[in-house]
Amino acid sequence: MPSRVERTPTTLTRKQRRHLRHDQVQTRWVLAITAAIILVVVGVIGYGYLNTYFLRVKQPAAVVHGKTITIGQVQEEVRFQRLQLVASYNRLIASASMLLDPTEAAGLQSQADVIAGSLSDKIALADSSLQFLIDAEIARHEAEARGITVIDAEVQAAVDDILGYIPAATLTAMPSPSKTLTFTPTSTHTLTPTVTVGGPTLTPSPTITQTPTLTQTPTLGGTVTATLTITLTPTTTKVPTATPFTEQAFQKYYTLYIEDIQRQTGMDEAEFRERVRSELYIQKVRDAIMSEVVRTEEQVHLAQIVVDDYQKAVDTLARLLRGETWNALVAEVSIDAASKDKGGDIGWVPMQDPPTDLEKAAFAMKAGEVGQVLQTGANTWVILKVLERGPQPMAAEKYAAAQQAAYQDWLTGVRNEPEIVDRKGMPEEMIPSKPSIL
Repeated sequence: MPSRVERTPTTLTRKQRRHLRHDQVQTRWVLAITAAIILVVVGVIGYGYLNTYFLRVKQPAAVVHGKTITIGQVQEEVRFQRLQLVASYNRLIASASMLLDPTEAAGLQSQADVIAGSLSDKIALADSSLQFLIDAEIARHEAEARGITVIDAEVQAAVDDILGYIPAATLTAMPSPSKTLTFTPTSTHTLTPTVTVGGPTLTPSPTITQTPTLTQTPTLGGTVTATLTITLTPTTTKVPTATPFTEQAFQKYYTLYIEDIQRQTGMDEAEFRERVRSELYIQKVRDAIMSEVVRTEEQVHLAQIVVDDYQKAVDTLARLLRGETWNALVAEVSIDAASKDKGGDIGWVPMQDPPTDLEKAAFAMKAGEVGQVLQTGANTWVILKVLERGPQPMAAEKYAAAQQAAYQDWLTGVRNEPEIVDRKGMPEEMIPSKPSIL
């Protein structure tokens, strides 16, 4: 067995020790710098994530009546609006694929293309979403000032309507009309007679689902004439038609609906219901403002003499000014068949926007006054007389337009008030692009 050789440790020289210490210091510095770089990178990444998903979404996109609308809220609204647009797009495409008429299918496809275009315009969609949130806060503030409220039951009713659910308690029983209908169809049947006591047994080939009373006059080998009498007895009908949902089925569907909204938009149930409440506030405030629009407007009650020659019109006006009666001249010279037999009366006339030359002239006249000759066509001249003037009800369409204009003017005025609405905007890089068309 070889003997073990013991080595005596070599003593480092001063120079070697100095180099060793220098190498150790360098190693520690490299490790420290590397760790610092890693910490900075992790910090930058962490801050970017924190800023994007936690800090920046808390920044204001607008301030309305002192209440902040955050970027995160706008993101949720953008996703919600995108979800509705995607659902509409899918419905249109599905309907178009089932249509046999290519023209109708192309029409639905065109509507779907418009929706697809809206989904591709992120900035416009973000602007629409932010505007809805601003308008909702404006409406809530105005509702509070007017004492308008939206209770939970109204929110629930709106949710039911969105999902197509009609609670059984809301159905109203109504009796259907009682009628007795009698009609006499004439059919030709081939008879197979069987001689029995009391006459032949007839077997008509048609199947009649009702229980008719048949009076038959057979002729062997011939035809039968059937008289069918149906009596309808009163029944009770539910109006509107009952929903296919049971309460249990609706709750299950509602849960799935909310889960889908939260998964695709980040909006939870409470936020969804508050969005529905906001829509109701907007609707109630709009209705309140529109109801304040006065239904009447200044109108003139006019009569006219219409002629097809300028000189004849001038002569007719001269005869009126000399004292000849209006009705007599209408009967003599007017060519307007609709008003001639009524003394030229054309009824009450409102001022249009923009007004015609005839309306400008008529509204410049007093009651009982006769106007100058006006040309109303290539070969038509008219003389007007104001029978009376005063406030009259607007036509339904004009009143609806006036109501809508009043609401829009009010809303635009509030939107443009810098002390009320401070719109800061939505950074483009923060605008969601999902959900999207698959």
